[in-house]
Amino acid sequence: MTNPTESRSTPALPAWKVLLFTSVLLGVFAVILEVSAHFYLKATRGYDGEHLLQYAFDPYKNIVPTPNFVDTRGIQHNSMGFRRSAEISREKAPGTYRVFLMGASTAYGLGGLWTHIQDEFAVIPNDQTIDAYLEKSLQARFPDRKIEVINAAITSTWTHHNLIYLNQQVLSYDPDMILFLDGFNDFYWFDPSHNQFASYAYGEQSARIMGEPTFGALVFQNFWWLYRKSAFVHVMTREARKLGGLFSRPTRSPIDVDKDLANLQSVFARGPMTMIGRYVRMTSDAGVIPVEIHQPLLIMERGRKSLTGIEQQLFEYNVNSYRPNYEAMMQRAVPWVNDTLAKVVTRAGGHYIDATRIYGESQGQIFTDYCHLTPKGNELLAAYIEQRITPLIAADTIGANRAVTASATTSARASVPASGAVRQR
Repeated sequence: MTNPTESRSTPALPAWKVLLFTSVLLGVFAVILEVSAHFYLKATRGYDGEHLLQYAFDPYKNIVPTPNFVDTRGIQHNSMGFRRSAEISREKAPGTYRVFLMGASTAYGLGGLWTHIQDEFAVIPNDQTIDAYLEKSLQARFPDRKIEVINAAITSTWTHHNLIYLNQQVLSYDPDMILFLDGFNDFYWFDPSHNQFASYAYGEQSARIMGEPTFGALVFQNFWWLYRKSAFVHVMTREARKLGGLFSRPTRSPIDVDKDLANLQSVFARGPMTMIGRYVRMTSDAGVIPVEIHQPLLIMERGRKSLTGIEQQLFEYNVNSYRPNYEAMMQRAVPWVNDTLAKVVTRAGGHYIDATRIYGESQGQIFTDYCHLTPKGNELLAAYIEQRITPLIAADTIGANRAVTASATTSARASVPASGAVRQR
């Protein structure tokens, strides 16, 4: 006799139900991953729940520090994207001497990038940046004035961006002095075809998205959107980059120091040297004191007896990360750049500070990677700058007159009736 249960069969689910169930399951899984990544970023990277990136799109410079960005580990931007917790009014308060610090990631105070060697200085808090130390020391030096040192640096910026940023925003804040801390991003290119207006990283990203509408551009644009909006994609991308840094690069041909130094001199002359001369002149013409500062570089630190063990590891990684003969090239290129810029800046009406080898026998760790600094490094650099700009501030009669004028203007405004009506004679 046949068992009735043997003749029964489970009916197949309709395809639409399978698709619906699979979609719901994948959706739930995606939500779990996203929420997990959200809490992971909060716990490990200071995520404030709103800003995944420290920078945002800018139509003139491609990027600007994200307004109101907060990293709960100690980084904060104000509403204008300056690295400062306090807001800054365009109109200065009476008796204020206002200094802007411009430049790239070293000026900004970016943490160390080689976290596979050391992660202790992955974040440099707002109160341990160059501008913070400089403002404190200048305020002590000039107690009769209110000193503001405003960090308007932008990571990955090049010298032509300084020229744009001055016109776009900085000069409208009525600065008395502007410090331009540069010296790596666009200084040492030696490919004769290099074009600084087309070759910088964020310009290349914009070109990929806004250029030829290829399938690759579509994929990149969607990935870039996800990287900025999805905590999970953001985490996975960062981890992939970190893994990529662990693999050695393929063998590359050595730098021909004589030939490539000549190429560098040509590229530098039509690029950074020209841009620096232009923005120094423009700043000076606006009645503002321009000070160009050539930043410290780890590659120039061989032989410094006070190098720590970690710094020695960072130095060796720095040397090995670039093409053979890179150190020999930089040992010749940096002094040439210093001599050249000193003449260009002076001729344009500015002041020049060479800070490439200022640490001498300073104790403690200074560098976190090839050019970024520890809080100790920032503090020592701020002290070095302060010693050299103090006489300029003391002698700045224009800045002093501005303060008097601002005070007189404020007093005059106070005498006008609240209604704004002017009393008739």
